[in-house]
This record gives sequence, structure tokens and C-alpha cells, in this order.
Amino acid sequence: MFAQLVNLTAGQWVALALNAVLVGLAKAGLEGASILAIPFMAQAFGARSSSTIMLGIMIVTDWAALWNYHAQVDYKILVRTLPAAIAGIALGTLIGKDLSEATFKLVIGIIILVSTAIMFVQELKGGGVRLPKRWYVAAPLGLLTGFSSTIGNAGGPVFGLYLLSCGLLKGGLLGTTTLFFATTNAIRLPLTIFVWRSFTIETLTLVMVQAPLALAAVFFGVRLVRRIPEKPYRYFRLAAAAAGGAYLLLQ
Repeated sequence: MFAQLVNLTAGQWVALALNAVLVGLAKAGLEGASILAIPFMAQAFGARSSSTIMLGIMIVTDWAALWNYHAQVDYKILVRTLPAAIAGIALGTLIGKDLSEATFKLVIGIIILVSTAIMFVQELKGGGVRLPKRWYVAAPLGLLTGFSSTIGNAGGPVFGLYLLSCGLLKGGLLGTTTLFFATTNAIRLPLTIFVWRSFTIETLTLVMVQAPLALAAVFFGVRLVRRIPEKPYRYFRLAAAAAGGAYLLLQ
């Protein structure tokens, strides 16, 4: 365990620190922050290994965020999206295991940029476009969110698009997003262990190293998010998502 830590390069230590801070901030509500962590981790550990490491630290920070936002959940949206998201997780587990790293990055980047473009157009229209909360809209978006989360922890922009289109304000967006991903990430963990076989003792060690910094970032981020007005908060998320998606496509 300790030998593994000693053998990490300076670049890998930097990537782990950035991952801890950015994932923690993302779980606090700065959704685009975790997208920025993806390229750094992919560069340091490889796309698939980095996805597994990020899943571990996301699970740790999910519950810290939920402790802050559990009172602001739209359970009707969760009921409509979670079954399809679970199907997307299963699909992503089966397909993602056989994807090359180049294809892996390409798929993640395209999903992020397409989602961001749609969200940006909606913001320019003043948020006037509203998708119905019906199952025929929620199910496809839930499926895509589960799939993109599984192959690269990139489901945030997709799910955020749907929540914004449903007219949720910041509080409802934060609470619903937090519980949704706390649930789906918990479901993904055993699949990563037993199907992909990529979550190992070494992975757990790297997660434990990041955990204190990530948890500190969550609680700092919660205070920060509460001070950010609605519009700047939305535009930050869009810009961060676009930057991460573009970086992956250019690799």
C-alpha cells in the first residue's frame, strides 16, 4: 500500500489533489468542477483507471453533500429518472469494458459538449424552454445520464440539463442532483469491482489519500455556493463543462 504511494510521480500527486478539490467542489454544487478533473486524472492514470478512482472519491463526497442538501429533493423527478439511469449504468458497464481509451475520451467529450451547448442555448433564451416531467422525457435522459456517468463520470451536464429544463431553482437542483448521484454511484461500485475488476486495494488507497481534502472542499464549497447568485452559478457550470469536454476531444 505505502509502496504504491511512494511510486507515484509528482504529476500524479498533483492530479489527485486537484481531483479531490474539484470533485468536492462539484458535490457542493459547482457541478462543472468535476468535469475539469477528468482530463487531469485521465492524463495521469489513464482514462479507465482514472474513472474508477474518481468514482471512489465521488462516493465519499456524495454523502457529505447529501448531509447539506437532503431537505431540497424533488422525489418525483427521481422516481422518473432512476430506473432508466440504472439501465444506462448496466449498458455503460457492458460497453465501457471493451472501449479503447481513445474512444472513451471521444464519447465523453462529445456527450459533455452536446449537453453544454443545449444548456447554453436554454440560458440565452432566459430559461424559457421547459421540458415536461413525463416519463417519456425523463427516461431517455436518465438512460443517457447513467451511461455517461459509467463510462466517464460525465453524467452531471446531462442530468443538470433536465433539471434546469424542469424549472428547478438552485436549491431543488442541488438536492435532487446530490441524491440522484449518491444512489447511482453506490449502484456502480459493485459493478466496477466485479465486472470491470478495476476497483482494487490500490484504488481504495488512492481514494483514502484524497478523502480528507475532498471532504474539506465539500464544506467549503457549500458555503461558497450559498453566496453565488443564480445566473453566475449557471454560467460557471456551463463554462467548466465546455472546457473539460473540449480538452478531452483535443487529446
